[in-house]
Formats: sequence, structure tokens, C-alpha cells
Amino acid sequence: MLILEQRKECNQLVLPVFCHVDPSDVGKHNKTFAIQVKDSSRWTEYNVNLWKKALEEVALLAGLILSGPETEFLKKIVDTIYNKLDYKKFHLPVNLTGMATRYKDIKSFINEPNVNFLAICGMGGSGKTTLAKYIYNSSWRSFDNMSFLEEISDRCKRYDDLLQLQEQLLNDILGGKNRRIPSVSQVTCKIEEALQTKRVFIVLDDITDHRQLVTLLGTRKINAQSKIIITSRVLITDQWFESRSWRCQKYTIRLLNDDESLSLLCDHAFISKFPTEGFKKLALQALHYCEGNPLALAMLGRLLAEDNSIPFWESTLRSLEKEIVSGIQCILLRSYELLPHESNRQLFLHIACFFIGKDKDYVEKILEPDYYAIKILSNRFLLSVSPNNKLMMHSLLQEMGKDIVRQEALKFPAKRSRVWLNSDSYKILTKGEGSETLEGLALDLEMLRTEVPVKSLDLKTDALNKMDKLKLLHLNFVYLDGSYQNVSEDLRWLCWFGFHLKTIPSDLSMGKLVAIDMSYSNLEVFELPMVRNSVSFFCCLSM
Repeated sequence: MLILEQRKECNQLVLPVFCHVDPSDVGKHNKTFAIQVKDSSRWTEYNVNLWKKALEEVALLAGLILSGPETEFLKKIVDTIYNKLDYKKFHLPVNLTGMATRYKDIKSFINEPNVNFLAICGMGGSGKTTLAKYIYNSSWRSFDNMSFLEEISDRCKRYDDLLQLQEQLLNDILGGKNRRIPSVSQVTCKIEEALQTKRVFIVLDDITDHRQLVTLLGTRKINAQSKIIITSRVLITDQWFESRSWRCQKYTIRLLNDDESLSLLCDHAFISKFPTEGFKKLALQALHYCEGNPLALAMLGRLLAEDNSIPFWESTLRSLEKEIVSGIQCILLRSYELLPHESNRQLFLHIACFFIGKDKDYVEKILEPDYYAIKILSNRFLLSVSPNNKLMMHSLLQEMGKDIVRQEALKFPAKRSRVWLNSDSYKILTKGEGSETLEGLALDLEMLRTEVPVKSLDLKTDALNKMDKLKLLHLNFVYLDGSYQNVSEDLRWLCWFGFHLKTIPSDLSMGKLVAIDMSYSNLEVFELPMVRNSVSFFCCLSM
């Protein structure tokens, strides 16, 4: 009982090990665990009830049951404890405004029998992901293994990113070394098998389509004691689950009320829960634009904190009033516009269009000498870095960045500075519509073929030859015919999964290339460029 008390009071790890004992006998007080009241000072009715409750609690904990040789079982115990201790919590602010009250709304889900899924729905920036992280940090000791997949909607748009998501989920569920499986469908089968036996806690962040759910989890039965949280900007309907044996509890997250909103704004603007003297009226005016959205409140507070003078606050709030768009979008755009340098804004757009989910150090090398601005973007809540060093960006901010690029040429994607939509990139390459303005282009032909019928796979390098400023090129399973002689000499990043040739074209300029990734390619010979200008060179090959 003392061990269980320590578990509750100090959040310590408890791993029951059942040697030649059935956990059901422990929980149901059968056989040698049939405790009864006796005529002694120790086994009073009160003490017996305490022990029964403790045994029931132990039986419900995720533990290990002896099976097979004891030497292998001991190794399993060591591996399990190692994986538990290796767990990394998410960093969350000390004072999470309004989080405790929202957690109370759904706290019962963890102990609800026969309900595997909790869907947290709401608008972007409303705190869905933060709430999921809060629950994750509070619940991890009760499960065999944990997994948290972020920004799924955006990362599912490319075949290689989808495969990475699946591999991460499978490795998290099973623990141990990384597994590389070449096919999405194969990984789905492996995940289905693992979910039937493992008691796991999974968070799938930013799911917008039920097909994403099927790809990641499959359709088969899930361990009854597992819990899976989904966050989504769309209202998840019962149709997502009706063809399966899964049950889902739905929760629409509440936006912050006025008191909570004021507290969060002041926390970022004044490092206090209350406004500085003389600022209360302006602070209340600022709340009007944020509409209770935590992300907008945090960003506006950080923006106003740059100059805690009444004239600056008045000027900033007046600029918000002039905009026709919603207050939230206006706040996000204002934070972008007030970045100190144009290079900061260009870096933000590069990351929003091409580098979300990529390793920070990897991106810094590709985009140097502007990499220092990543800290500037992070300080202004325009970007964040995950515990495993991945660049992350809120979906509202990413969509704002992409919309800024769209506005450069609404009807003519080829005249924009960046093209990331598969359909737009495909049209540019098939029609040879490249232009001098294009700095980055991405095309995942495998993913495009799952979205729309692809009429022709006969793509030419002609369009690339017209992109004199091209720096970033990301192609997945794209076959290009033609000469590479006139491809931009400014090319810094070449990511070409499934590259179809056996050698790198000799006429491709690689003088400024910093990173090249030719995973799943047909390359038989690879020679690094002769001149590298004394910079680090990232190379990834998987043939």
C-alpha cells in the first residue's frame, strides 16, 4: 500500500511483475489472495478492505506476466523499465490559463471502460493540442507505451512524411529500435497487430480526414484498455467510427472567457496576471480582437510587450481596427509584418511551405546565413521547436504564410515565389511554365495519384530550366526527361525520393548544394561535387 501511495503522491513508476500468478486472481481476491477478516489486530475489516482495494488497483496497472524462460523475462523487465524512464514529457508553461477547468470536462475519459477514443475539436489556436499534451503528461505511467504524433494533416500530404509518421507510431507502440518498412500498407498491418495486444496511450494531433485515421491505425479491434486522443479542426462525426467496433467520446473545446483571456494576455504583455496601471482599458480593448483564442492572445500579448507604452498600444490596436479580416488573422499577420528584417519574413515563408516537421539543424544549414532568425521566429510565437528538434508551426500560422505566397499571383502559381501544392507543381512541370520568381517547388507524384487521375507521367526538365532563382527542390517519385544543364546554380536543397536515374546527371550544377536526399532511389553511383565552398554537406541515400 505504501508503494501505491508513493505512486499517487510522487507520480512514481510502479511496474507489477506477476510470477506464476494470474492478475485476475489478484484483482478478484481468489486463491492465495482471498483475504478475510480475522480475530487479530492486523486483519480488521478496515485493513482487509484497504488491502482488497490495493490489490484491485495493482491488477489494473500495466504490468508483466511471466511466460517463457526467466532469462528472457528478466530482459523484458529491463527493457520495459528503460523505455518508461526514457519517456520525455512535453514542456508546458507553468501556469496554463484555463487548462485545469477544461481537463475536468474530460478527465473521466481515462477511466471510462469500452471507450477507446476522445475527439477534441475546435478552431485553430483554441488549445486542442495543448490540452492533449496536458493529458499526455498526466497519464503516461498507466500505459505500456505512449505516442504523440503532431501536425498530421500537413505531414500526411507527402508519401515519405506519412511513412515516417507510421514508423514513429509503430516504434513508439512496440518500443526498442527503429523499424524501416518500405510500404504504407505494410506498416498499417503491423500497427493493427500491435494495437490488439498493447495497452497504449496515443495522441493523433490535427486529424482532418477519417482516411488519415485508417492509414495510421487500420480498422481492426484495439485493446480495450488503450486510449487514443484525436485533435481536429473539423467536427468529427459518428460516421468515422460506425463501421468499426470503436467508441468515441467527443469534446468541443471551450474558448477562454473574459477573465481567462485577460490573464493570458497580461501574462505575455506584462509577465503578470493583471494589467499595469493605466493599461486596463487598452487591455480590455485588445481582448475584443482575440475572441477568446489562446494563440491569438499569446501572440498579441508578446507583440504589445515590445513597447509597454500607451502610444504604442494605441497605435497597434488602431492598426488592427483598419483590417477587414477577422481579429485573429489580423494579429497573426501583424506579427509577421513586424519581423525586424525582410530575410526573417522570407525564412518564415520558406519554413511554412517546405520545412515543417524537418530537423532544425538540417534546416539551419540549408537556409544559412539566415538561420539565426529561427530564434526570432520562435520568440514571437511564429515557430516552435519540438523536444526531438523538429520545426513546428501552428496550422493557422502555416496557412497564413501560404496565403501570403498565394497573393503574389492568385491565378498563376508559376509566377509565385514558392509552389507546394502537388496539383500546381504538376501543371507547371507538364506545361513547362517555370518562371524567374520561383525559389522553391515541391511535387509528390505518389500522393497526387491518390488524389486525382494523373494523365501523363511524361515530365520534362524544361520548366526547371526557366527557374533561375530556384533554391529548394523536393520531388517524390517524379521522372524527368531532358537536360539539367540550365537548372539554377543557386540550388541549395535537393530532396528527390525515388530518383529514377542510376547516376547523378553530370550537367546538374551542385556548386551551392548544401543538402541532398536521394532515399529510395535507383542510384548505383554517387559522386559528391568537387567544390563545396567549405560548408557542411548533408547527404542521405537509401537505394
